[in-house]
Amino acid sequence: QDFIRIDTLRVTGGDGIGRRRHFAVIGNPCDRPASLEEPFQSFAGRQTTTLSETAREVRCAGGVLEGATMSDHGYVIIGMFFDAVDVGGEDAPARVPDPTPGRMSSQSIQDKALYFHDEREWIDRCTDRAAHNYNSGMGEIFRKVSAISPITQEALRPFNPELPQPSGDSSCDASDQDIVQ
Repeated sequence: QDFIRIDTLRVTGGDGIGRRRHFAVIGNPCDRPASLEEPFQSFAGRQTTTLSETAREVRCAGGVLEGATMSDHGYVIIGMFFDAVDVGGEDAPARVPDPTPGRMSSQSIQDKALYFHDEREWIDRCTDRAAHNYNSGMGEIFRKVSAISPITQEALRPFNPELPQPSGDSSCDASDQDIVQ
């Protein structure tokens, strides 16, 4: 989560009403397109490659990531946050007993059940991946693309000067996510 932040996008629904929604975002790698051509050792150390070879869907045209939807403040949207309730607020424990990735949690809102994945279920896996330098799957490639143009605290401050300082633990710390207003 050290490269992922939260920003907004005003979305117009079928009813014609625009609503501000929250999205997970990363910086625009097309701010520095030459970085896609920089060689690096693959995580297994077996070969030298570039992001343009390894992540062919990451293509730039005129400083814009092809096919990307951009947030209100110009960041690349990678996922949407759906309306939910705060299941614990500031008093919520940092861990859940017996974390089980993929387990569904539920909360009742106005007599309607809302099902969701609690990020605390993933803490052990996230910590393990961070400890092993994200050495499997798309983690390494995603991190390299995201690192090209990271969204810094300073970049976020003009939109919301009250943002918290990062905690320093970038493996899975939910408090390290920032909301851009």
